[in-house]
Amino acid sequence: MSLAQDSLKTEKMDGYFYFQPNFGATQYFGDLNKANDYWNGDSQIAFGAISGYQLSPVFGLRGQVLKADLYRKRTDLNQVFYSELWDASLNLTINVNDIFVKYNETRLVNFYLYSGAGFTTYQSTLENIEPREVVKQHSEQQHELFVPIGAGVSFRLNQYLAINLEYGDHLTFKSDGLDFTDNGKKNDHYSFTSIGIQINYKGKDTDYDGVTDKNDACPEIPGKIKLSGCPDIDNDGVADKDDRCPDEPGKKELAGCPDRDDDRVADIDDRCPDEAGKAELAGCPDYDTDGVADKDDRCPDEPGKKELAGCPDRDGDGVADRDDRCPDTTGKKDLAGCPDRDGDHVADLDDRCPDVPGKEELSGCPDLDADGVADIDDRCPDKPGKPELLGCPDRDGDGIADKDDLCPDIKGLAKFNGCRDTDGDGVPDNKDECPGVAGVISNNGCPTINKGTEIVLAKIVYFDPGSFTVIQTFRNTIILDEIVTYMKANPNAGISITGFEDANEAEYKNFHLSEKRVNYVVDYLKQRGISPTKIKKAYLGKKNPVADNNTSEGRTQNRRVEIRITK
Repeated sequence: MSLAQDSLKTEKMDGYFYFQPNFGATQYFGDLNKANDYWNGDSQIAFGAISGYQLSPVFGLRGQVLKADLYRKRTDLNQVFYSELWDASLNLTINVNDIFVKYNETRLVNFYLYSGAGFTTYQSTLENIEPREVVKQHSEQQHELFVPIGAGVSFRLNQYLAINLEYGDHLTFKSDGLDFTDNGKKNDHYSFTSIGIQINYKGKDTDYDGVTDKNDACPEIPGKIKLSGCPDIDNDGVADKDDRCPDEPGKKELAGCPDRDDDRVADIDDRCPDEAGKAELAGCPDYDTDGVADKDDRCPDEPGKKELAGCPDRDGDGVADRDDRCPDTTGKKDLAGCPDRDGDHVADLDDRCPDVPGKEELSGCPDLDADGVADIDDRCPDKPGKPELLGCPDRDGDGIADKDDLCPDIKGLAKFNGCRDTDGDGVPDNKDECPGVAGVISNNGCPTINKGTEIVLAKIVYFDPGSFTVIQTFRNTIILDEIVTYMKANPNAGISITGFEDANEAEYKNFHLSEKRVNYVVDYLKQRGISPTKIKKAYLGKKNPVADNNTSEGRTQNRRVEIRITK
């Protein structure tokens, strides 16, 4: 039997002839069988031959010739039957595997069916066993039509040879033609079970795809018969060798590539595969018909210029209107389409000084003194100054412009127009008649005399944050030594010592820190011979600040001990 290789839907393949000698056994089935073993019979050796032509992967035609003997012995009837026959038939073959399963040329086992029409000639004899005598006998050859029906299995050896096992039943149209007997049962028939070797006569097929090499466009690769032996992985009817998209089904007119949007531009070439477009724009649409595909068109709803990605340019300055900050005035590309009259690379639209060349960082205005403040904003345009002081200098670095500073060479406080308040009594030094002694504003910065008591000496010592040791840099030790000297020279004088803190010193130290500062001064005086009985102490903590606690300098002045000597 042939080795088919494609399904019923496959186009015509390269046909080939084959020849197969058969050897096997026949069995008689008829009325001489016992009632309960009708399908049993005595086997006889038989020979045959088949010659055929494979029309397609599934269908083939073959002719078969058989020389056989039939035999049946019935001892219960004292009869024996035998017949010598020849038959010939023409059959249609059907390869079963390739109807349901994709063809595989190297498949080892293939099943097939066959049926057709045949002509048999025979001469039968029916004898008694004892005594041996002829009961009935055909005087001459009998001729009869029959229908062969069979099935077989083919074991592939190579593309030219196969071993076939086959069973076929030959059905006659008479019930008494072969065996002279009619019991009203089925018509007489006989079987032929055989083994044969099939020899295929076909050209070389290197890739075993059913297309001979001389007709195979892809002789080294198994393919489809209808594609001249070339493969088609995606089954789109375009051979892989010609398919630009061999892994996905496509259209023949597009070399096997798909076209999702059906615009006759293959998806592989289509820049807009899901929107029908124009071939000249690689499959993309162009709504405003300006020759720029919508996906590349920055202005897809209004016709524009290709060099500006499809956008219009009303003033013709080479800057698209949508990017042009001055779309109706011709300008420079590097200034977003705006003009620059003074040529300072600041667009007139942004230039605070459009007619005078200036600096970009100063919005196009000049800076004569190069202090980073534009001349139009500079209160001191001829002198380099500080930006935070609108371009004016500040010699003493107190944050007050020299032109507004009443004490431009001494670092002072803003509330005193740049002047210092050394004694922290709220009267600036430039107006304080007693700048070294804390006083009151009503007395021009000098201390008042309470209840007839005259203050003859007033001093202040200062402390570090959180500390009760005097700061050496404030001449505190010298001041204390002056107190000691004065008290020893005036033993009847009295001393009052009051301690203070700044606003940022920890709450838990409130008053305790001012007390320790007072005690530090008292201990200092005691160690130098001043009797504590002459000393009056007070601890006021954060009360009565003499300077602004929001500044470092002010807090330094508030961390103090005030010493007054009275008589």
